[in-house]
Amino acid sequence: MDKRWDLKFFMYLLAMALFIYGFSVGGAFAYDVVMAGPKTYEEGTKVGGVSVDGLTRPEAENALKTRVQEWLNLHPVEMLTEEQSIVLSEEFLTVDVADTLDNLEEGTVNPLSVRFNRAALEGQKEAFGEEVYDHLLLDQLTADIKSQAEVLSDKSLTYSVYDYVSSGTESLFSVIAEYNQKIPDGSDVFTYTNELDGLVIEPKSNVSLLEQVNDVPLQNQTALNVMASGLYGAVLQTNFDIIQRHISQHLPAYAEKGREASVNLSEGHDFVFFNPNESSYKIQFEVSEETLTVQIVGYPISREYEVLIQNEREIEPRTIIQYSAFATGAEVQREGETGIAYDVFREIYNQNNEAIDTEFITQDYYAPVHTLEVRAEPVEPVTSDNEGTDQSGTGSGDDSGSESNGDNKENQDSGSNENDSDDDTNPNQSDDSTTKEGSKEGSSGDSDDKNEGQNSDGTDGIWSPDEGPSKGE
Repeated sequence: MDKRWDLKFFMYLLAMALFIYGFSVGGAFAYDVVMAGPKTYEEGTKVGGVSVDGLTRPEAENALKTRVQEWLNLHPVEMLTEEQSIVLSEEFLTVDVADTLDNLEEGTVNPLSVRFNRAALEGQKEAFGEEVYDHLLLDQLTADIKSQAEVLSDKSLTYSVYDYVSSGTESLFSVIAEYNQKIPDGSDVFTYTNELDGLVIEPKSNVSLLEQVNDVPLQNQTALNVMASGLYGAVLQTNFDIIQRHISQHLPAYAEKGREASVNLSEGHDFVFFNPNESSYKIQFEVSEETLTVQIVGYPISREYEVLIQNEREIEPRTIIQYSAFATGAEVQREGETGIAYDVFREIYNQNNEAIDTEFITQDYYAPVHTLEVRAEPVEPVTSDNEGTDQSGTGSGDDSGSESNGDNKENQDSGSNENDSDDDTNPNQSDDSTTKEGSKEGSSGDSDDKNEGQNSDGTDGIWSPDEGPSKGE
């Protein structure tokens, strides 16, 4: 009897203990559910650049769907061909918010789940053209789109279709740029055209003209400058970047404004440009009579480029006076030539021939050629201490001598300051070249002027046409 009572008492105590334990655990759970509210995401949790920390799953899903739809509306996928712009179907790209949250890692930044429906692209095959569509690298295209969509990038989803076709599909090649360059008499450009014809411009790479012609045994400076100018004129019609370019001191007669380039092996003056495209291009040269034709051949580019010359201004020459004991009067030894300065821009057009952007390329400055005038040396008057008259006894000697001395000083000032003209006109330009950052480097525009008025060459500083063109021309 006692044993039965003991068993009942034990069971009673066990039940009470279990009740108390269950109540405490269940009560805490009920408190968390009822009082603490639903579960929210941890601090620092982001999806596609959108913060969801402190939000519940439904709240985060609604916020993300709204943001994704706004982004899709502003970022259609656009493919550019040579003649048109193709906007891809909305069904091609899908951002799956639910799948993103199912695989979310809290406390960190998560990409959005992006999917592609390639079948939706089949309906636009005709717009692409069968040959282009059959060579499309869809894996590469979708990878690039995904990298932007999964973070809701601000960048435009606009791509050139020719960056996503199989390399070497020559049936799609075309002449993307052509420039005709005049050839001056006596310039043998064949040495360089034979060396450079067919040169391949690799994607995402620089091309240095000096590196390409460095092994040519006989260098001709004028012919090399003609080649550089022709190549520069063609490059300006593309989306290639100008990395380094120099110009002559004075604009050569064979060169067009804004299209001249000068290179010099001994001074390291180079012409360098960069191909930003995903495909390679080929340079072709053709010489006919007095014209060098430069062509750049490869996949079409989606924009048209036109060179603009703006802010053009002339720099008037000054007169430099030299005195000579052999001169009998004033004689002009060299006629002056007006200098010129202007800004070079590249205007960009879309497939509808609408100007969409203007790119500054460089500022060109060509120094003036100053007039050189030779005069007889002035005769200094001799005056007496008492009378202040000259040897002839006339009283006009003082005035004449004073005036002559004044002229002499004035003319000396004119000759001594001849180099200031270029600096005053173009104070910010130390030389005549262009780099990628718009800086100027290369040959200075006043090297000729520095020799004027000097007689180190035995010619009293007088330039003669028989000596040939000045440096840089």
